[in-house]
Amino acid sequence: MRKILDSLYSISAGLAAISLVSIAVIVFGQVVFNTIDYVALHLFDQSFGLLIPSYSLFSGYALGFATFLSLGLGLRKAVHIRVTLVESRMSAPIRRGSLTLIALVGVGMGVLFTYSLGVLAYESFLWGDRASGLVKVPLWIPQSVLCVGAAVFLVAALDTLVEILRTGRSEALVIESVAEEAL
Repeated sequence: MRKILDSLYSISAGLAAISLVSIAVIVFGQVVFNTIDYVALHLFDQSFGLLIPSYSLFSGYALGFATFLSLGLGLRKAVHIRVTLVESRMSAPIRRGSLTLIALVGVGMGVLFTYSLGVLAYESFLWGDRASGLVKVPLWIPQSVLCVGAAVFLVAALDTLVEILRTGRSEALVIESVAEEAL
């Protein structure tokens, strides 16, 4: 089961990475088109009007995809922001209770995000909502991707909660991480 869950987190994070690369490609492509138009306007007194349709819209969607699809792996690899000053001074039983509470809050947030985004995507599908850019993308498509990212986060939060309940600790909620040691 561990291998399947880790694969799920890795695939989701891989899709998040592809989303980040797509932002760079879209923005770079539009900058190149703007540069070509600028040079053509000054050399030939004519602009070609080169444009990636709805490039800002697609970049925004890709940013949302990258953010939500990386939540699960971020939680499991303990790269999220945590304040551990108080926690590091707690006794082991109290720390276990605090980590269990933190994991429960994570599960609650995952349920709320997944449910809310699922309802939003479903309602957008029913109402036929479309984006307002040049390319009229049905809004349920990007909203569904956000819902999938939230669902992966929910699975990661449940994974963390079960791990804490079974063993008393979780790799997702370690006190010291590589990032903290670097400081």
